[in-house]
Amino acid sequence: MSAFALGLTGIGSMFLLLFLRQPVWLALALVGIVGNLLLNDLSVAALLAGTGTFDTASSYGLSVIPLFVLMGEVASGSRMSSELFGAARVFTTGVRGGLSIASIAASGAFGAICGSSVATAASMTRIALPEMQKAGYEDGYAAASVAAGGSLGILIPPSIILVIYGSIAEASVARLFAASLIPGIVLMLLYVVVSVLLAGRSGPAAGAETVTTAERFRALLRPWQFMLLFLVSIGGIYAGIFSPNEAASVGAFGAVVIGFLRRTLSLEGFTRAVQATVIISCALFMIIIGATMFANFVVQTRLPEKLLALAQAAELSPALVMALIILLYIVMGCFLEGIGMVLITVPVFLPVVTGFGFDPIWFGVLVAVLVELGLITPPVGMNLFIIKAQSASLSMGTLYRGILPFLIAPVVLVVVLFAVPQLALWLPGLLY
Repeated sequence: MSAFALGLTGIGSMFLLLFLRQPVWLALALVGIVGNLLLNDLSVAALLAGTGTFDTASSYGLSVIPLFVLMGEVASGSRMSSELFGAARVFTTGVRGGLSIASIAASGAFGAICGSSVATAASMTRIALPEMQKAGYEDGYAAASVAAGGSLGILIPPSIILVIYGSIAEASVARLFAASLIPGIVLMLLYVVVSVLLAGRSGPAAGAETVTTAERFRALLRPWQFMLLFLVSIGGIYAGIFSPNEAASVGAFGAVVIGFLRRTLSLEGFTRAVQATVIISCALFMIIIGATMFANFVVQTRLPEKLLALAQAAELSPALVMALIILLYIVMGCFLEGIGMVLITVPVFLPVVTGFGFDPIWFGVLVAVLVELGLITPPVGMNLFIIKAQSASLSMGTLYRGILPFLIAPVVLVVVLFAVPQLALWLPGLLY
């Protein structure tokens, strides 16, 4: 069997293992180890497995992951998400569908210090969903607002997905964070537009209460700790003061200090945050280690180069190649978890994409948007299951029907990114 055929067989075997409900890390690692064994011999396969594990576990670039996870866990335990929702709620008082809009806005803001869509969706489900149900919102509309807003944590920096993409693509994490900021804000506004359009059918009538300009200003200042953390950590990256790793360290330390000083974080809460950080980080690193072994195998089969050569020989246009890749991501997003999807596909697709002249930073933002779409796409949208797990009265059918209109927003953003690539590339061009 040729190396190319072996590569295709390996990818098919990996998807078979995933279809059989095997863990993502196991499917990646098993195919990588067996593939390297067939391509080389036992000693080489063992060497690649050992060095890949060590290099991943000791990677300085990936140390940013547990630090941002810790910052998000501490922020969640310190009730920052509830304060963000409260502030957004004041601004949307008197607007039809205001609580839905407030949920989306607060999710986008919380994602800016969390980096995890799952954590954002889980926090907002506990805070915003009961308030919307109490106010008379339809269950599907209310839950879909939380699910869509929660997915913003993948795109708005800091984003764990972009950190992992950067490690695979050997791209600057700071530039990826800069590239995703404006598209993240645009996507949040698109979700708000969808929410406003749905509010006339699914939301209760706007309340008669009003707020003054002074009250809105005070509400803006209420979550000061969030603004401080974002300005110091993410703002420090953009200003060239911190590297992403340093910014994550400062942000995590700042979240802990602020939580204790405001007495919204107890020693028990801090311990729980550390435990959750260890568990989440270990799970992520196991997937990355498996993906490293899989990537070693893919590189040796020269599969990406062969796919690029075949596409060029067939005289496929760059737009058609990207359309096929996007379609594949959308289909995979219906069944696969986001981080695993990135680790599986980027080693194969990135050489093809860059070979057709697309910017790897721009492609990283596009991948993040497509992964975000997968988080809310039935039948295996992770955010939908997070909400269902915390609200037993909701049926999956209600969630599926409610989320469908919100799927339009990321699709529109994908089209905009193609039409206006500078939406993602303008801000990175201003960095140091």
